[in-house]
Amino acid sequence: VRVRLMDNLKGKVSSVRDIEEIETIPLEQRYPEKSTYDIIKNAADLHGDQVALRFLTDCTAEETPFDISYRDLLFKVNQTANMFNDFGLGPGEAVSYLLPNVPEVQYTIWGGQAAGIVSAVNYLLRPEQIVEILRATNCRMLVALAPTEGSDIWEKTEEVLRQMPELDYIFQVGGTGERDGKIIPFVETMETYPGDRLTSGRVIGEDEICAYFHTGGTTGSPKVAQHIHRGEVYEAWATQY
Repeated sequence: VRVRLMDNLKGKVSSVRDIEEIETIPLEQRYPEKSTYDIIKNAADLHGDQVALRFLTDCTAEETPFDISYRDLLFKVNQTANMFNDFGLGPGEAVSYLLPNVPEVQYTIWGGQAAGIVSAVNYLLRPEQIVEILRATNCRMLVALAPTEGSDIWEKTEEVLRQMPELDYIFQVGGTGERDGKIIPFVETMETYPGDRLTSGRVIGEDEICAYFHTGGTTGSPKVAQHIHRGEVYEAWATQY
């Protein structure tokens, strides 16, 4: 998703003097966005029906891709954020996910950041490692893939829930939900929420934490790094070049 630029630096850096000139303009004046939600909202205004995301299920030449426009992405992000918020997620609280690269992972990442904090967890980790990360991030909710052939994500999720009964909800991608209302069908539930706005009315501060990302854990238990909105907005702007 592209950040709307107030200037264009392409081709301007050829000497130290060019760098000094660039640095006379404060970074916050180079783009108007303060949060990742602002990026997605502005991209929808700018690019509308253009393709933002393209997914292939089988990765074959004959396959028709599943495309998501910038406008539809914003709509789904709003719906997801509103769902998380309605189930109790707020600023400073985390929702984690155990998902492969499916459309719902994008809705979860950006909707989670619009409602609170999103915590990415590698589904290849052992259940006890996953539990350790969820507890370290004070996670209240988990989004996970339903039972799927060739995947053990749901089996790990059930073990996580057994070890961590304090989880409020598990949103099941591709499933119907069960177990006394604690397991919620993600898509079916998300689609009942409005997608034209954030119903919370939240104004996101640029220095608020938006995401947790754990390290690989190759030399011990994974450690958790914090991202703030200001940092992710800068990354989106800087990596355009």
